[in-house]
Amino acid sequence: MQPSNLIRLIKLEVGEYSNNCYVLIDPSTNISAIIDAAADPDAIMEALEGTSLALIVTTHRHQDHWGALERIKNQFPDASVAAHSKDAASLPLTPDIFLEHGDTLQVGSIPLRVIFTPGHTEGSICLVSGSLLFTGDTLFPGGPGHSDSPESLKTEINSIVTHLYKLDPDIDVLPGHGVATTIFESKLEYAKFASKEHDEDLHGDVVWSKS
Repeated sequence: MQPSNLIRLIKLEVGEYSNNCYVLIDPSTNISAIIDAAADPDAIMEALEGTSLALIVTTHRHQDHWGALERIKNQFPDASVAAHSKDAASLPLTPDIFLEHGDTLQVGSIPLRVIFTPGHTEGSICLVSGSLLFTGDTLFPGGPGHSDSPESLKTEINSIVTHLYKLDPDIDVLPGHGVATTIFESKLEYAKFASKEHDEDLHGDVVWSKS
């Protein structure tokens, strides 16, 4: 997989919920991609200047993660929109690509591997390339993304443990809001959570170290 030091990465904090929008650029081709066109299309388009936008990936269906999607697609009609089929109906336009676990997308010479991580929503995905893991609202420093029920929390934790925690511990976790962490740090936090018993109704905004 392409080393992340060959990826030019621009992180934008946009919108009323301080969403992270990531612009990935392959320096060898100037082909670019957006992960979560969250809001502020003008700022996103400024970050794209000098590049050829090929791909816009939405990690899950919540509106704060696709607020600028329609305008950017209208501005760059040749760019492909990608999302998981289970969340696609909530987007403002029909994706060109319906993603499945294990799919690989290309941003020029940079591969982005899709990891299906349901729980926060039914169609949540993460994307990994080299030492970078883009987790949307599946995993944050300190815990998982918001869950609407005990069942969805269990599903989300299973997604994290089964798929994300099997990745290299040095991988950087780049979430949909806030600051980054690493797989190593997150696994340490989760170990505290897993060592305790929890209420069967546990869900919502769960923090590994306080639950």
